[in-house]
Amino acid sequence: MSGKLREILLRLRAEQNRFFGALLFMTRLPVDKLHQYHPDQLRHSASYFPLVGALVGLVGGAVAWSFSLGFGPSIAALMAMLAMVLVTGGLHEDGLADAADGLLGGTLPARRLEIMKDSRLGTYGALALWFSLTAKWLLLSGLLAKGGWSTVGAMVAANALGRGSSVYLLFSCRYVSGDGSKSQMFGGRVSGAMLVQALSLPVVISFTCLPFRAVPVLLLAAGVTWAAKGYFERKIGGVTGDCLGACNQWVELVCYLVLVPQLSNLQ
Repeated sequence: MSGKLREILLRLRAEQNRFFGALLFMTRLPVDKLHQYHPDQLRHSASYFPLVGALVGLVGGAVAWSFSLGFGPSIAALMAMLAMVLVTGGLHEDGLADAADGLLGGTLPARRLEIMKDSRLGTYGALALWFSLTAKWLLLSGLLAKGGWSTVGAMVAANALGRGSSVYLLFSCRYVSGDGSKSQMFGGRVSGAMLVQALSLPVVISFTCLPFRAVPVLLLAAGVTWAAKGYFERKIGGVTGDCLGACNQWVELVCYLVLVPQLSNLQ
């Protein structure tokens, strides 16, 4: 084996290991035996967050399309949401609830961070979860009423963009949580090259899955991420893992929100 070929194979194995690291971090899929822990490679696995998101969206979209063949849009949307929660373990929903409790319940940054670390669910977190899940169910039902295949594309793109927002926040914001959370290992360690790699994929996916409807989706997703960045920095001076989960959910919802009326206009 030539030295150049050996170098290529080692690079491919490293990238594969980083992908499995991203799967381990963001899902409950049993790929731990396929992943070899290495601190530097795990740090670089953030580049694959959007790809993992696309796979989660594909699972949800496949379930939605399958159930839409024999059930109504409402049941299909509910089963799709269940499938995605089972795959991710409710990681981002948990972040949304904790972020809502802390950001809305505390008066000072230190107190907000303290509340966010508390595992108990408060009033603001419960309300945020209810509104988020209800909105997602209604929007996915609306998408499914217009077409199963278009919903699959929307879910793949929305979930990829949601995870892409996490990479951008890790790149552009100070990581302020020192509680040993899972996402702390990525704080301040996302490079510009990693960001470009991470954001290129959801952009390509959006134009592939949504064609001409991709432009407003991308603009709204970028706008929500930018607004979330400013909000988090004002409230706590940076981001935590819970903030990443909250922004993920906001981006996913706004993608569905902008697509429902567009698909309606095509009927």
